[in-house]
Amino acid sequence: MTLNFLRPILLRVVRCGVMGIEATRPGRAVFAWALVAAVTVGLIVHGGAGDGEATEPAAGAWTGGAAVGFLGNTPDGTAFAMNLNVERFFNRSFSVGPLLQFGVTGDMTQIAASGQVKYWMDLSKGLKLTAQGGLGFVHTDFRGSDTSFLIPIGVGFDYALNRNVSATATFLLNLTDIHTGVGSHPHVMPGLTFGVRF
Repeated sequence: MTLNFLRPILLRVVRCGVMGIEATRPGRAVFAWALVAAVTVGLIVHGGAGDGEATEPAAGAWTGGAAVGFLGNTPDGTAFAMNLNVERFFNRSFSVGPLLQFGVTGDMTQIAASGQVKYWMDLSKGLKLTAQGGLGFVHTDFRGSDTSFLIPIGVGFDYALNRNVSATATFLLNLTDIHTGVGSHPHVMPGLTFGVRF
């Protein structure tokens, strides 16, 4: 399978990217993470080129995606964000699955995991509106660390680029009570990401 071939390449890119980030000045860390995320999304798109159920899933079908963007109101201000998700469809309108959210600034690292329920509604041929909600946790390291509950809710668009790949845009409101002892004490962290689904 194509993904098995890409796994060692992806691991090497991430490992080299993390080593490079640790060796750079804090101001360049966001750029380095953006480069790692872009390569990851590119490999995911390439690996998903053979899947036929991406844009018109049937009951029982699996789909996955990746997106990059920004996460606001974190303990260290606005962060670079990368989201990864996998979903299983119960029918053409409902899916469930995990969502991983990563947020990075020069001084902060944040990771969140949640289980999401998503509703899919056809707007036109190839364009779908999605509404989602979930429950999980978030962990933040910023001059101290904290772990808290997470309730991500949001809306998005899914546009079929071809039979195998869709472009996505997602706006999430992450409700939480994270407090690292330094910086802001956010209760709502809005995020906007753009990505692909295969």
